[in-house]
Amino acid sequence: MLGQLRRIVQDVAQEPVLQNALAGLVSRVKQALETECCSVYLANYEQQHFMLMATDGLNPDAAGKIAIGFSEGLIGWVGQREEPINLAKAHLHPRFKVTPEVSEDRFSAFLGCPIIHHRKVLGVLTIQQAEDRVFNEDEESFLVTLAAQLASVLANAEMRQAASESTKNQMQNGQLRGLPGAPGIAIGDAYILEPANDFNAISLKRSDEPDKELAHFYRAVKITKAEFNRLAERMSGHLPPDALAIFDVYHQLLDAASLGSEIEQQIAEGWCAKSALKRVVEKFARQFDDMDDAYLRERGTDIRDLGQRVLNNLLDTEQRKIKLPQKVVLVADNVTATMLAEVPREQLVAIVSLKGSVNSHAAIMARALGIPAVMGVNELPLLHWQSQRLIVDGYHGHILLSPAEAICQEYQQLISEDAALMATYLQEIALPSQSACGKAFSLMVNSGLAIEFETAPPQYTDGVGLYRTEFPFIMRSRFPTEQEQIELYRKVLETYAPCPVIMRTLDVGGDKALPYFSIVEENPFLGWRGIRLTLDHPEIFLVQIRAMLKANLALDNLHILLPMISDLAEVDEALRLIRQACFEVSDELAIDMPKPRIGVMIEVPSIMYQLPELARKVDFCSVGTNDLTQYLLAVDRNNPRVAGLYDAMHPAVLRALYQMVQQAQALQFTISVCGELAGEPAGVLLLAAMGYSSFSMNSSNLAKIKWLLRRVEMSELALLLPEVLACPSAKHVRLHIHRFLEQKHLLSQLRA
Repeated sequence: MLGQLRRIVQDVAQEPVLQNALAGLVSRVKQALETECCSVYLANYEQQHFMLMATDGLNPDAAGKIAIGFSEGLIGWVGQREEPINLAKAHLHPRFKVTPEVSEDRFSAFLGCPIIHHRKVLGVLTIQQAEDRVFNEDEESFLVTLAAQLASVLANAEMRQAASESTKNQMQNGQLRGLPGAPGIAIGDAYILEPANDFNAISLKRSDEPDKELAHFYRAVKITKAEFNRLAERMSGHLPPDALAIFDVYHQLLDAASLGSEIEQQIAEGWCAKSALKRVVEKFARQFDDMDDAYLRERGTDIRDLGQRVLNNLLDTEQRKIKLPQKVVLVADNVTATMLAEVPREQLVAIVSLKGSVNSHAAIMARALGIPAVMGVNELPLLHWQSQRLIVDGYHGHILLSPAEAICQEYQQLISEDAALMATYLQEIALPSQSACGKAFSLMVNSGLAIEFETAPPQYTDGVGLYRTEFPFIMRSRFPTEQEQIELYRKVLETYAPCPVIMRTLDVGGDKALPYFSIVEENPFLGWRGIRLTLDHPEIFLVQIRAMLKANLALDNLHILLPMISDLAEVDEALRLIRQACFEVSDELAIDMPKPRIGVMIEVPSIMYQLPELARKVDFCSVGTNDLTQYLLAVDRNNPRVAGLYDAMHPAVLRALYQMVQQAQALQFTISVCGELAGEPAGVLLLAAMGYSSFSMNSSNLAKIKWLLRRVEMSELALLLPEVLACPSAKHVRLHIHRFLEQKHLLSQLRA
């Protein structure tokens, strides 16, 4: 599906004549979805109508001649609602408009999707069929995804190249530096996973037996698919469905509609199966390598991994059987999802990838599995370090090569101390969340990758303070359907019921990219991300809100959080769409749908100064200290050149946080903190001193924070606060907190 989408969009973008591009578009969509009719209408705002521009199935003579008013017919209705309309018997719908010139009498089923760019409806894309049926979710998702991708193409939006600068790692004294892929520290033996057969060793050869070569290829594909099924089954108990989606992507790539058809064509042209495979894999991998988007560049790795497996099976060779060490640090030139699946979960302690990035599937799954990962370690000499001892520091992106026994003992001592401290914290996990003097706090968890991997049992939390909904979008090859989202959200809501679950609407952009909806910007963190993107595409926003509402039925613990709000107009527009979604669900299910509590993330400085107006519009706000710090200090925390300037303990950040909670309390406006600062011992002490009482953090920090808060008096924090707020630098702030913890004899029992 992903390959079809890309080819269709690329064909439209490359065709200089718009009419020809649209004609090709409808034909390709009709063929891809195996439907009987596809048409595209473009909006004319001067004439206030949609013009039929191209069709494959209706009367071709009507193209460029038939106009439908913005308030007329099903086409106008799709434009007005700004979301897909899916009808089994369209001709019986009261909004159906009879237009004899288009000759659509024989069609009954109708699916229309708006094409929206920057909140403006550019047109409507439709498919139709004679059979009375509702188009299924996959067909609807395909059309929604395609329309979203076509929007910028049809609007002739300029795609600016993202300025990227690679930072060369430096090796010093047996230590490598890479990119932190997943947090944690591990000690294990390097297991170098290299392909059994290298494409570089394959010379191009022709064959005069295409049928025989095709049979060899089909056999290899069949074996490869079976391998993926086994790997997915093995990992199903350790990874969420979203992380396992990569295996579905591999299946799709092997299908005849994707890489398979290209390879078949090469064989038909006289190449042997191995040569055809090599030509196609290298061609597509190079195309991905040349892309500006970091996430899409990672897909070249997936193509090569997939091709390598097919090649191995073509050559009828078995995978090398190297005895796995007890504690495996998986090392490869490019660690892939399938490589991870090959190592038993109980033996895998860390991964090191020479070329990967934080956007790779391997890094995403490493975080889901809770194992440390370091990516982009270019200098690691693979063969030399086979079976050698490694220390992997996923917090800082460091790797110690063949460390001395004394160094290993030091790190093992740190690991043991961490484990002992965690055991101490967990002894009080079931006790009330309160200070030594009885001040109550609400401690919640940040979640999103997979609810089953939360280390803190739900009964020991006060709910989910931040549920990141973007990962199900990131791990798929298309926008997830409404039903898929309902099932996912329902599971989370049920797990924590009756405690609240605060679900943040889709927050992509910046450093979080969708593989099927590329965003190329020179400064992505100040660009099209969060609410800005979803308001520009209300068809995506509405489906997500409806899914949340339906998942919340009979539970009533859903709260909705809006990210990246910088202006009150964004709040008004989001609330309008939420009301619309509530009305639609109420109408569809014939029930009275209560509106959930709505909140706003405080992460853009501009909204800090609009709290009084905000308090009149929404029910609560939650401070995202990560982005707030980044924007207040004008520091890109992903840029190693300035990362040292990023510090949430900066006096300006602390004073802003204090001013906000004071103002919120005066307004009786509920405020909480869901950023990383809430999960740090020093941070939570200062936040509590300021007056914050609701914190959300990674589940691994929950027990530690509860343990700490139970050992401090609010009167002590009240004396600490003015001293800290008067500090001239973050360094002085930390010294004050360090001294406070030392005086309380708590410093030695904390690993900040």
